[in-house]
Amino acid sequence: MIISARLSALRQAMLETQIDAYIVPSTDPHQSEYPAPRWEAREWLSGFTGSAGTLVVTQHDAKLLTDSRYFLQATTELEGSGIELLKDHRESGVFPIEEWLGATLMDGQTVGTDGRVTSLRSSRRLRKKLAEYELNLVLDEDLLRRIWSDRPAVPNRKIFEHTPDFSGEPWQDRLGRLIDWMAGKDLDYYVISALDEAAWLLNLRGSDIDFNPLCVAYFVVGRKGDHTLFAAPRPGFEAWTDNLPDGHRLEVHDYDKISSFLRRTNAINADIGLDPATISARLAMHAGEDKTTEVSSPIPAWKAVKNDKALEHLRATMARDAVALLRLRRWLDGAIAAGVDEAAVAHKLHALRAEDEHFITDSFPAIVGYAGNGAIVHYRAPEEGSAKLKAEGLLLLDSGGQYTTGTTDITRTFAVGETTEEMRRNFTLVLQGHIELSMAKFPVGTCGAQLDPLARMPLWRHQLNYGHGTGHGVGFFLNVHEGPMSISQQTKSPNAQYPLAAGMVVSNEPGYYKVGAYGIRVENLVAVQPASTDGWLEFETLTYFPIERSLIEQHMLTKDQVDWVNTYHAMVLERVGPLLEGEELEWLEEGCAEI
Repeated sequence: MIISARLSALRQAMLETQIDAYIVPSTDPHQSEYPAPRWEAREWLSGFTGSAGTLVVTQHDAKLLTDSRYFLQATTELEGSGIELLKDHRESGVFPIEEWLGATLMDGQTVGTDGRVTSLRSSRRLRKKLAEYELNLVLDEDLLRRIWSDRPAVPNRKIFEHTPDFSGEPWQDRLGRLIDWMAGKDLDYYVISALDEAAWLLNLRGSDIDFNPLCVAYFVVGRKGDHTLFAAPRPGFEAWTDNLPDGHRLEVHDYDKISSFLRRTNAINADIGLDPATISARLAMHAGEDKTTEVSSPIPAWKAVKNDKALEHLRATMARDAVALLRLRRWLDGAIAAGVDEAAVAHKLHALRAEDEHFITDSFPAIVGYAGNGAIVHYRAPEEGSAKLKAEGLLLLDSGGQYTTGTTDITRTFAVGETTEEMRRNFTLVLQGHIELSMAKFPVGTCGAQLDPLARMPLWRHQLNYGHGTGHGVGFFLNVHEGPMSISQQTKSPNAQYPLAAGMVVSNEPGYYKVGAYGIRVENLVAVQPASTDGWLEFETLTYFPIERSLIEQHMLTKDQVDWVNTYHAMVLERVGPLLEGEELEWLEEGCAEI
């Protein structure tokens, strides 16, 4: 009834503004994957909690578009809401929302969306697609303002500097690098809209968004040293305003002053650079689309390549993170016997990670999927009513932590009791794909789309597959998902076509999911490193935790694959063993025994 009432209120606002269909994306003004509560409009209106999805509402219908990671979750969460699921297959060149609107609305009708949370690039693509159906697009109506009476404010939580002894580079040097880049582009100002870009550039960390150590802010860099930060007021910005290089100054203004600043800057004919992928359509209008220079930000490529100090910290962090997971795994069997549900497992793992002095928060909500819930790729166990674990079958556990010394992301599939031959066979196929990708050596210039089949081939031989990507970039005490690279079979994706380079950290996470029965995924983080031959690259595995040996059907593995498992487990014992003693060390030694 709550969702129905909210949709009714939205439809009334649409009538008042003469909008025939309204699109509500998942994004915020910065194109963040995980927005702060103020911009969780799609979730507030639909009840769907996945991180990716778009809601479209007309006077008589409502559709929710999401991708294959969330098909099962969306089917469950949308039940009884009056909202129907649209399956996103845009990698094949199909655009379901626009095509549905074209078939539903009459020529000349109007589609609205909030230009404050829609990127300039996305708005142009949407306008072009709708024009094919003779539909109009308006971007100036935030209808949620009219109906969301208790909408959260722009966040203003604590901020702090991620100092060079962690980051490996002073923020002043990074700022200088960007100014040199601006000089080469002949730009007077450059607008940084993406939150993780501003965080990396300034070594600025915060907690405005759960699981992401970010401050909600815009940062405008002036080539002559006049810089402006727009954020909700709070103490702490003195670390930047008081430590600028000679000849530079930094002013901090309220978050909502960015529009008037850009209008004033536009009026003096300054050359403003902006990234059409991250700047909102409304801000681009205020900056003056005809007077700005659209150029992709160089920061994603810079921050994707971790420096030696960051990688050194990350290796140590992975070992400590493994200790928390080890203690969770040892606790688990007894907890199942005593009676435990999925949500309790997530809370326990959080508590174990929090014992580390460098721990800040989880890097995403832990995915604890027992039995059939493991087949829901981005499942999040409800606090009340989550599944009780039994001493049988499989538990999929995908989790990670945000530490000042790095960001972790690991998935292990545990046998919590008796397993079937089919489970073990499919686990081994997934493991084989993981190993083949781990062992890859590839020439400089290779992109993730070229490597993706290595992880899928063992499954493909049995006509099995998985619907998500094989690997994503991972930030350093930043977003657990970052570009500009990925390992994916979506050959039209710019990220999947981006060449991998030494210093990048990506995940390696093939899986298999049997709906209603179980899920399997094996995920390690790997760093791209130079291989022994010039012009070639390889992966260094950074995750140090045993693979569930009871699920491995050894007869299916090649000799090279067996050697990889044994070499990997020897490395785990070498890296994590010194942090343990007594029964914990004995458990690790057993888990790392040769197969």
